[in-house]
Parts: sequence; C-alpha cells; structure tokens
Amino acid sequence: MCERIAGLDCFPVMMALKKALVMSTYTLNDAPSMFVRIRGDGGSVGWGEAAPNIIMSGETLGGMQHFLNEYVTPLLKGRPLDDWKACTDDLIRMVYANRGAIAATSMALLDLAARSRRQPAIELLGGARRSGVMVLRLVGGSGATDRDVEEVLGLHQLGYRAFKLKVGVGSVEVDIQTIKTMRRSLGDDVLIGADANMGWDYDTAYRFMTAVRQYDLAFLEQPFAVDDVELCARLVAETGCNLAIDEAMHHLGDMLVHQRAGAIRGVGLKSVKLGGPTPLVEVGRQAYKHGLSVNLAMMMESSLATAAMVHTACALPAIAWGLSLGSEWIADDPVSGGPRAESGVAALPSGIGWGVDVDEERLRRIACS
Repeated sequence: MCERIAGLDCFPVMMALKKALVMSTYTLNDAPSMFVRIRGDGGSVGWGEAAPNIIMSGETLGGMQHFLNEYVTPLLKGRPLDDWKACTDDLIRMVYANRGAIAATSMALLDLAARSRRQPAIELLGGARRSGVMVLRLVGGSGATDRDVEEVLGLHQLGYRAFKLKVGVGSVEVDIQTIKTMRRSLGDDVLIGADANMGWDYDTAYRFMTAVRQYDLAFLEQPFAVDDVELCARLVAETGCNLAIDEAMHHLGDMLVHQRAGAIRGVGLKSVKLGGPTPLVEVGRQAYKHGLSVNLAMMMESSLATAAMVHTACALPAIAWGLSLGSEWIADDPVSGGPRAESGVAALPSGIGWGVDVDEERLRRIACS
C-alpha cells in the first residue's frame, strides 16, 4: 500500500551571511529562509527550502508560512507520495505567484518520494546527465577594480573557473576596467559573466558592452527593468551580446516572449521563481530546445537547497554557464553533507533523496519568532 502524506511543518529561519551581497539595486545582509518538512504516514520525511525575496518572488517569511499552513497543507494531506509531481503541478496551476513557497513544497515532496523509494532524487528528475556541475562564483559589488580583482584571483587559486561579476554598483568605467583586468589576469580559459540586476539604462549598457566585447564576456544578465523586452532586443541587435534574463524570468512564457523577440541568448533560472526543481528542469529543457544557454542561480540558501540545485543542474540537457551555490554565503549552515566546490566543480551528492541531513535543533536556534 502506498504511503500517504500525513502533514507539513514550517521552519522559518534567519541565517547569518559570511559577508553582505551588494548589487546595483539592493543589498542582502542576512539570509531568511523557509524550511519545509513533509511527513509520510509510514514515517518517511522529506525536506525542502526556499528563500523569500520581495524583488525576486514578492514573498515574505510570514506570508510563506501562512500560505503553507492554510492552503498547501490541506491540499496535500492524505495524497499518495506517488502524487508528488501532480501536487506541484496543481499548486502552480491553481495559485497565483507564491512560487518560493511552492518551490520549498515541491522540493520536500520530491525528497520524500525519493526517500520512500530509497533512490537519489535525481532519478525522479529524469536521471543524471553528468556527475557534477561547474560552479559560477558570484563576485564583486565593491565598486572598486582592485578589490574585486583581488577577490577573483583568490578564488581562482582555489580552483574556480567561472565568475559572475556584480556590476552597476559603481561607475560603468570601473566595471569596464574590472572586466578588462579580470580577463588579462585570468587568461582565456575562464568564464566571465556580468550581472547588472536591472541597474542600467540603455546608454550605460551599450557603453559597457561595446567596451568589453574584446574581453570575451560570456553573458550580460538583466541590465534593464523586467518589462523592457524591446530594449533588450535592441541591445542584442546593436552589440551582438549574449544577454540573459533573471529578474524577468518567472515562468516558461517569460523566456519564450524574450526569445521570440530576439531579446536574449540565455536565461538565469531560479527554483524560487519557477516553483521547484521539476518545473525548473522542464524550463531548462525548453531553453535547450530553443538554443538558449542556461545558468542556475540561487538566493542565499543552505546546503539543502544547494544540494537540490546540484541534482537539478545534473539533470539538465545542458548548463553552459554553471550554477551559483547559495550555501557558499552561509555562515552557520544548519544542513550537513551538502555539495562543496572542488576545483570549481560541485559533485552530485550521493545517498537517497537530496543526500543531505537537516539538523532540526540548529533550525530551532536560528528560528524567526
């Protein structure tokens, strides 16, 4: 007899960061996150996690908790564990937004289903296409070339070979100089991308792209506000840049609108905006079908969400621009066994489910009241 869902528990927490993440439009000084535990009536347990963010998903921890307790729990209770994908599909179809809370639920459902079958979670995502994924390391945000390049060189010595520079914090001239110095210091075999986080107007983006074209910039991410499809298309046409969207990417339709307009060459995909690993893999497959490059990005999340994203990355048909690991920013991670970058690559976790262990006592110590 198939095990059924018995209940859902919320663990809203506030995790400390190793350092602030500074972007052109806002700064992250800490890491709020919602952990979700789903229990089967036979004793199985699955875990999920997603970070709230007003800009990325329009969510707060309090809103996520209310939605999970009042809406998601009644919808899930009593359903067979084999319905894990249908549960996610139902939530995405029936609910407007709330994709972070849905992502945490979807992640926990998938973990629970995989654990009940004694399988790695990636088997339920279609199986592994690779055993590890290139780590795309977030760098910069100081607005000073010497400090940002010093950070990059230190990480390069640790084995990182792909970097996404946060631009738009200082002047565009400084950003251009930083890209130039990075390329000359790192050589030709390192991937360098840039992320403006909606902080630029057209003239600034054009100035940047024409100046850095000679330095083999892999991509420029989200230079403009989320509704500027025509502006993105114009920049691609006039500079030939590999433009990617992130803040503007919330579902498959967003990607297709930009792609049909000639406005992008790639996408940054986040679980918290798409509703979990399963819909992310589906969008990633469509990106591959349409010839778009992909990078996977995270909020500042623990090794639980990071492990789930490595599973997801290893299930995609292609991931040219790598994966940014949220757990690299967390100072006191309440999850053990998560993936770490070794020579710039995060290996697919072994074990059943996501392959990590959540410390509930540590969750309670960092709980939000």
